[in-house]
Amino acid sequence: MMPQSQHIITLFKKTLPLVLVFSFVLFSPMLWAQNKTKLHNQISQLEKEISYTNEILKETREHKDVSIIQIKLLSQQIKKQERLINKLQQEIQILNHNIDNKQLSISKKEKELLALKEEYAKMIVYSRKNLNSYNRMMFVFASTDFNQAFKRLKYFEQYSDYRKKQVQIINLKQDSLQVSIDKLQLLKHEKESFRRKEENEKSQLGKRKINQQRGLNKLKGKESQLKKDLKKKDKQKKKLKKKIEQILAAEALKAKESKMTPDEVMLSKGFDKNKGHLPWPVEKGVVFSSFGEHAHPVLKGIKIRNDGIDIVTQKGGKARAIFKGEVRSIISVPGSANFAVLIKHGKFFSLYSNLEEVFVKPGDIVQLKQDIGKIALDPEDHTTKLQFQIWKSTNKMNPVQWLAR
Repeated sequence: MMPQSQHIITLFKKTLPLVLVFSFVLFSPMLWAQNKTKLHNQISQLEKEISYTNEILKETREHKDVSIIQIKLLSQQIKKQERLINKLQQEIQILNHNIDNKQLSISKKEKELLALKEEYAKMIVYSRKNLNSYNRMMFVFASTDFNQAFKRLKYFEQYSDYRKKQVQIINLKQDSLQVSIDKLQLLKHEKESFRRKEENEKSQLGKRKINQQRGLNKLKGKESQLKKDLKKKDKQKKKLKKKIEQILAAEALKAKESKMTPDEVMLSKGFDKNKGHLPWPVEKGVVFSSFGEHAHPVLKGIKIRNDGIDIVTQKGGKARAIFKGEVRSIISVPGSANFAVLIKHGKFFSLYSNLEEVFVKPGDIVQLKQDIGKIALDPEDHTTKLQFQIWKSTNKMNPVQWLAR
């Protein structure tokens, strides 16, 4: 006799495939629905970002023929447009899957309906031939006793009810089939809408790539001026970086000499816990220069290092605190009349640079999303840009990893 544990294992092996099949059948529609909702949200978000970047690009084109920031924004547009096209193609794949399933369902329902109609037609023919009033009466009168006669009458009644039920089933099947056909048409219309949208985005993508190449060609003719401007900006950036590092080094020394207060500990934990969920330092904006080292968009062989991210926003845009904290320093930005604000969040610091007007002072406690200053308008390319950084003590962090996506 098989031991109980061995019997359970054998039974599990036999039933596992059935369980897996059942789970797939049960959860596949749910997963498709979740994927579709997620895709819709991603498509909507990308469309909003592309639209907003278009607004910024229009502003820059009003004042200058071509600039580095235009090339960077066009590059962002192209990447987002390629992602959008990919998402639209995924949406079309899902719709194709749903259309195929719906067509299979319709085909099955049509066969079932045809079988029901054929069966009902046979019943009608049989009834006309064998169950007319005279034949019914003779069949009942031929009964051997009252019980048999009663049963035969009951049979005719049940047969009549069965025919009525068959009619109801046929009507329900027809209604269900029509609903499926209507849904199929909606799916086909939706697919066509997404297909047209995909074609339009591909057309726009082609135009943007042409504009980007034209802009690059124009800027390549100004390489000497670009190198001169880059050298000047690098010098200013290094001066600002030195100031920031000196302030952060002093803060780190203070932290070693004295323990953090309970409020500072809570701020640190809260800031750390909200990684990936912190609000953006502007209400609306586009990152045109990312964290770390990357190639110059025009000058070959030249690398640009960014200690934070550069965000372009609408004219008159304001910088806002990404978390509760204490304003530790207002720094003059070298080579300009603008300022940078450094806010402490326990062990963490956030820096908001390129402000033409500051609304806070050292020692102020700022709240989440509180406006801290007006972002300056660049006189050269007429864009409103914020340089934003996050530090943990004296270590640079990638801000994009901390901000809500």
